[in-house]
Amino acid sequence: MVLVLSLISVVAAALLALVNQITSGPIEKINAETLANGIKQVIVGDEEIEFTVSEPIDKDGFLFYKVYNSDSELLGTAVKSTDGNAFGGNLVVLVGFNPDGTILGYEVLEHAETPGLGALAVTWFKQASSASDKKQSKFVDILFGAPGKAGNHNIVGMNPADGGFTVTKDGGKIDAITASTITSRAFLRAVENAYKALFTDGNVDNVSGATVQN
Repeated sequence: MVLVLSLISVVAAALLALVNQITSGPIEKINAETLANGIKQVIVGDEEIEFTVSEPIDKDGFLFYKVYNSDSELLGTAVKSTDGNAFGGNLVVLVGFNPDGTILGYEVLEHAETPGLGALAVTWFKQASSASDKKQSKFVDILFGAPGKAGNHNIVGMNPADGGFTVTKDGGKIDAITASTITSRAFLRAVENAYKALFTDGNVDNVSGATVQN
């Protein structure tokens, strides 16, 4: 029995190693393509122009990718930032800043948030804000009252240096994802910490996993 179990364990380990060897290459290629597409989206968007991307610069766990146009002018910098205190664990975002710190765009590269709730961070913070009333049924109106205004949850065009870069529940300017305040806080921390790492030498919130500078 011991011999049989040992043999099964050896075969299983060998198969796992083989599968890992076969899949590691394609996974790395997919991750590289996702990052390259993300850098384009957060800096250039859908605009069709020639640009080049610098080699990544590592600063205290943040990765900077500087993007230049064909005249070698800096278009902006994409920053890869991780917050380790999201609802499902690590939340990895790529944020594009123009040279003055204004947010050009973002992409969520990795997350383990709840589908339909925290996972909405992928699009929530880049959707155009609306001044119209939120829609809900009359029955819900009777039970919970009329809905509030749609508010503001679009961070594109904002500059974290202007302040208020947190959810309204914490006194900030940005509406959290409905029923996902923890994810929203983690996302906004990741973005603000990316800004701080790129533009300042100030402290970075330690929940991101980055080194705090004194």
